[in-house]
Amino acid sequence: MHIVDFSKAKWIWGADNKTPDQKVVFRKRFHLDRVPQSAEAYLACDTKLWLWVNGTLAVFEGVVFRESRKGCGYAERVDLAPYLREGENVICALVWFYGNGGRNNINSGEAGFVLRCDALELYSDASFLVAAHPAYVPTEPPHPSRLYGGHNIGFDANLDFGDFTALSFDESTFTPATEYENCVWGDCYESELPLLALFPRQELPFTLNDEGATAKLPYAMTMTVSFELQAQGGETVNICTDRYEVNGGPGDEHHSYRGHRLAYICKPGENRFEGLMYLYGEALVLQFPETVRLKRLFFTESGYDTKRIGSFVTDDPLFNRLIEKSIRTLYVCMRNNFMDCPDRERGQWIGDVSVQAPQVFFAFDENAQKLLKKCICDFIHLRKGDVLVGNVPGKHSGELPSQSLAAISEYGLIGEYYHYSKDAEIPPLVLEPMVNYLRLWEMGEDGLLLPRKGNWRWFDHLWNADEAVLENCMYVGAAKCALHMAQECGNHTYDDFLNERVQTISDAIETNFWRGKYYASSDFVDERANALAVLSGVCPPERYPALRPILLSIMHATPYMERFVLMALCEMGYVQDAYRRMMSRYYNLATNESSTLWEDFFILGTKNHAWSGAPLEIAFKYILGLRTEDALKTYTVSPVSGIFKEIHCTFGAGGKTVEEHISFE
Repeated sequence: MHIVDFSKAKWIWGADNKTPDQKVVFRKRFHLDRVPQSAEAYLACDTKLWLWVNGTLAVFEGVVFRESRKGCGYAERVDLAPYLREGENVICALVWFYGNGGRNNINSGEAGFVLRCDALELYSDASFLVAAHPAYVPTEPPHPSRLYGGHNIGFDANLDFGDFTALSFDESTFTPATEYENCVWGDCYESELPLLALFPRQELPFTLNDEGATAKLPYAMTMTVSFELQAQGGETVNICTDRYEVNGGPGDEHHSYRGHRLAYICKPGENRFEGLMYLYGEALVLQFPETVRLKRLFFTESGYDTKRIGSFVTDDPLFNRLIEKSIRTLYVCMRNNFMDCPDRERGQWIGDVSVQAPQVFFAFDENAQKLLKKCICDFIHLRKGDVLVGNVPGKHSGELPSQSLAAISEYGLIGEYYHYSKDAEIPPLVLEPMVNYLRLWEMGEDGLLLPRKGNWRWFDHLWNADEAVLENCMYVGAAKCALHMAQECGNHTYDDFLNERVQTISDAIETNFWRGKYYASSDFVDERANALAVLSGVCPPERYPALRPILLSIMHATPYMERFVLMALCEMGYVQDAYRRMMSRYYNLATNESSTLWEDFFILGTKNHAWSGAPLEIAFKYILGLRTEDALKTYTVSPVSGIFKEIHCTFGAGGKTVEEHISFE
């Protein structure tokens, strides 16, 4: 990443750049004798922007959330040339300053917008005109949950000043922008992510009821809402989705969290509204009085710009449905960052991304890998001293030692990303932070780790998590991944420390936790702990038959840790067993009406959760037997028989999409 030079441009806004939830319009007219072949512009703001050139939308919801590096933000690059014409031109931006932070964004404390286009000699300054958009108004309570930034969207059509993107728009109410010399926004790094994808607008059938109307979307998605209606004037149309209010996860299921909603105040007569701010859900819920007549309803899906290339189809319709739900779950948890759920938190929990990481390579193109690399950079650059924290960027970041250990293991974010990308920038980036983090653990006289509390000593929800076995095995797995990174970048400075820790802890696990038929530190047996003993390499292969019934009969794991149990069964050679366990545990999630996978096997929490998509990985990595040592430039498949009669799948390899068709008959 490189820092964008905005020295010729000024950060601008209206006279007040500190009040939260402002939606401000900028306009700039300019003349062109000829249209250049290229007119690359750089844009940045706090928090989100939409950009039009001569009335055509060029950027939808632009600028990646701030603070992937401390105190800094991102700039978007866009070529304006396709939208320009000879003669008079106008560039317009609508900028939304959140003025608050959550689990995926940091508030700078001040609104600001900056633009630089060298080809047009166009630089933001006081010559830009500015006005607060008068129709965007605050809503009445209830307001969104504190878990993610932003606000409800209130729009009073009676106050709308018309199409501000048009060249002929009356600018008489606008004033020159205020320049802000004392920059609080820090450096702006050019975003390496693509601009968000905006899909074609579609009309949506709706059903009227006593309270308004409902409309089913094709599947769970992030989308904007548009409509046409007739009203007397002054009525309020409240629009939300079926995911507007959701419960907390296991252990927090008695609390509820609200998302964003749209409150539209009608003008007399015909009303037409084009939404810009997205909602998330699988159905729309509209509330309006009987004096409002809804005539047409539309949605426009938006999302991370990546092409789906992966599919996995078998003769089992239920398994196929599970895979499709896994892919949809993955996609709607991608936007400015990976997120645990788009309806409750939108936080980049690092444990969730460890589950998502291998799925990215099976399901989507290289654009998706850019988001995964950004996550690694967030994780490394936003560490607190030597502490690797999760849920970054965001104001609620904190250390969950188990998730950080999982992320730096071979079966976590860093190991999986490097295995399938062979990105040479990763080993030197992560090695020293990994080792310094591992040094934070102190050792007991018995050779085991002294427990590390962090901000939240959490291994999984619900009950019977054997924390001692889990922590020590996870640590061994992380140390082995650090040794791998050291080998890959040719830096052996830390080999002695890492090898000594691996050997000492592995021996201590054997002495203290092996009970003849399973690993345990207490009087209960945890399938998750035994799975990690396998994945970390602590458990020798001759013990696999003893652990097999443990991993088949004990079912305490949530979908997050279920991934590790299924992986362990597969690594032990029991792929058919893993399939049977998976279909049993995921049955409710596969058969329910949702197009995505719920947070918990007991149908608790959100209906879409990042950590639940492991079946996609199990399908490709183990049932198909997809193997590669060179980032999928070449590959082999060793499909497992006895599960399906046939498999037809596609995935990316060697820079193109390939197909495999396997018949077992």
